[in-house]
Amino acid sequence: MSLHAAGRVAVALALGCAFAPAGPAAPAAEFAFHHDHVLGTSLDLVVVAPDEAAADAADRGALDEVERLRLVFSTYDPASEVSRLNRTRGPARVSAEMAEVLRAYEHWQRETGFAFSGQVGELVRLWKQAEADGREPPAATLARVAADLRKPGWELDSATNTFTRLTDQPLNLNAVTKGYIVRKAADAARRQAPGVTGLLVNLGGDILAWGAPSGGTGWAVGVQDPFRHHDNAAPLAGLRLSGRAVASSGGYQRFYTVGGRRYSHLLDPRTGRPADGVAGATVVAADNVTANALATSLCVLSPEEGLKLVAGVPGAECLIVAADGTRHRSPGLKLFEVSAVRTPAPQDKADAKKGEPWPDGFRVTVAVELPAIDAKRYRKPYAAVWVEDAKGTAVRTLAVWGNAPKYLKDLTDWWRIGKGDADLVKAVTRATRGPGKYELVWDGKDDKGTALPRGAYTVRVEVHREFGSHLRQSGKIECGAAPATVKFEKNSETGETVVEFNKPEKK
Repeated sequence: MSLHAAGRVAVALALGCAFAPAGPAAPAAEFAFHHDHVLGTSLDLVVVAPDEAAADAADRGALDEVERLRLVFSTYDPASEVSRLNRTRGPARVSAEMAEVLRAYEHWQRETGFAFSGQVGELVRLWKQAEADGREPPAATLARVAADLRKPGWELDSATNTFTRLTDQPLNLNAVTKGYIVRKAADAARRQAPGVTGLLVNLGGDILAWGAPSGGTGWAVGVQDPFRHHDNAAPLAGLRLSGRAVASSGGYQRFYTVGGRRYSHLLDPRTGRPADGVAGATVVAADNVTANALATSLCVLSPEEGLKLVAGVPGAECLIVAADGTRHRSPGLKLFEVSAVRTPAPQDKADAKKGEPWPDGFRVTVAVELPAIDAKRYRKPYAAVWVEDAKGTAVRTLAVWGNAPKYLKDLTDWWRIGKGDADLVKAVTRATRGPGKYELVWDGKDDKGTALPRGAYTVRVEVHREFGSHLRQSGKIECGAAPATVKFEKNSETGETVVEFNKPEKK
């Protein structure tokens, strides 16, 4: 898989797994897999294995485990275990997995002074309704729910795994379960393929980094800038990890829009209102559950409170970006940081090739959707997005996705100009975004970093799916003195693509 201009979500871990790297019989190679529409987001795996069969086995093991645990924790599935628990107040026996996650919530609720909660389901419902109504929930209603969330929400008999709800507040365990599932999926992948020596799992913002990439000492993971969060944006910082988990949280990917105003989807259980003091938080920890719980909590607490909390957790480090852009690092984060990845500088007017430069602050954004396809023998698509100038010369590759580099040549249009591309970063830890939805940005520079002049440019989208179709979208966007928008019609492989040339509004 090439993720040129990488921009995915991820979390890395080695949660005390009982597996040790085993020496492969043949030189190890990297195999990459990308899956959309997994637990409401995307799943990326990079596997270091002796052969393709072992890598495929690891991928299947991980996917099977994700599906098994979806049936336990999904609040969208009425037949899941958590949905059944939300329909009853009486004592109920719970699975070992559910009990483990509930105990994690009990621990972090105490540690954070209830800034972290496993019962925000009613608050989520209230703010979704507010979005539909166009006005905030009543203050009295939020106060009532917040008061409920300060009470013990359940009793859990550890001897029998018997669970009893104590309030009417529904369970919503998403802030921990994604990280928990990452850990379990990694364990399953390694059980299915014991010869695997390295594994990077990226599930919608939660990353596992175990072992090392082929020829490396640790996995390169970027930290998404909450103020520049396009899928191909340059990371805010770089980490090198092995045997660690990393998670990011923030309201920059998902949010509520109420009366024309944006509110973070992260809710403060103590007030019932969206948390807005922190733009984003990234946590490195010994395990995914800890990284997840801390990253969410740090977006609710003040930066000072967050740093104090992290200081009390052995092995945990963090980067907090406040709402005003101020960055707060825990002292030990430097042990994992590599040379900073700088955001590209604004376009230099004197640099534009033979023409007038773009207006200050203008850029092109490309919103692409790869929809879920219910088809027998479905294979994940390979996709490429790039820009051509008026002469038809490719000037910038924005993104390329696919499961195996050897098949990228099936993107015949892009392959003619992009076969020399290579990844610099394997994954980017960021807040969770929706499944199959990608937003790319072009700063008006070519692949060598040279600013290009005003004029008409063609944006091309190419998708090729095994046992499916090889389809293309394209259109011209005028990058001149005024904003412009062009839309590409959807097809069987791609939703409507929206290309815009404008200067983003300040939020």
